[in-house]
Amino acid sequence: MKYLITIILTLVFQSISYAATVKDFTASYDLYHNEFFVGKSKRSLNTENKNLTFSSIAKTAGVAAWFFDITITEISKLRFKNKRLNFVSYSYNEKNSDKNKGYQLYLDKTHNFYNTHTKQLYPAAKNLHDTLGFTVAIMQDLQAGKRNITYTIAEKSKLKKYTLKFIKKENLATDKGEISTLKMEHYNPKTKRRFTFWCADKMNFLPVRIRKINYKGNEDLLNLTHFNQQPIALSVYPEEEEE
Repeated sequence: MKYLITIILTLVFQSISYAATVKDFTASYDLYHNEFFVGKSKRSLNTENKNLTFSSIAKTAGVAAWFFDITITEISKLRFKNKRLNFVSYSYNEKNSDKNKGYQLYLDKTHNFYNTHTKQLYPAAKNLHDTLGFTVAIMQDLQAGKRNITYTIAEKSKLKKYTLKFIKKENLATDKGEISTLKMEHYNPKTKRRFTFWCADKMNFLPVRIRKINYKGNEDLLNLTHFNQQPIALSVYPEEEEE
């Protein structure tokens, strides 16, 4: 009987792990830099079998658009394999007036990834993701019950490790009432860099607010405005951080 219960529990947990997958969605955000509204972003996830395409289009808006006409398009491709969400490729294109610049990251046949910006091959590190696609990985990992997660992020010029830790549950005010979120954060006390996600459990842990603070103290904020075409108005700024 004990052996039978063990088998049943194993099958249940395996099915839960496999079922922890993200669903297609569209999400729109307002972008702020040091409390100034500077742009809008729309992100879309499309799945086909075990292949996922996550795209983002960000454009300057408001007063910033008077001085800069910038459109940034990012496309991240991922694949479910061995019950994990794996990085496949990433492309970045920035259009500024009549100028275009960009780069790509992709895995080659030797399972290394090639960076067209540095023109170098790098080994595929454990839990490797790109700067856009890892937000989908966060959703999947939180659905699977993980609360402390380490990612290796392929940035434009190098690989960098981020360890996201669960800080607390936090309710965010919206025009339709409060939504419950898990606050996840990477913080480096040496460089003072902070990367914070507020992930809504009723939206499959979609990050409804993303904030990045660099070593100079400059702040970039993405604040959700629409989810699957439905408007949602979050309060713009979170409470002051506790050190």
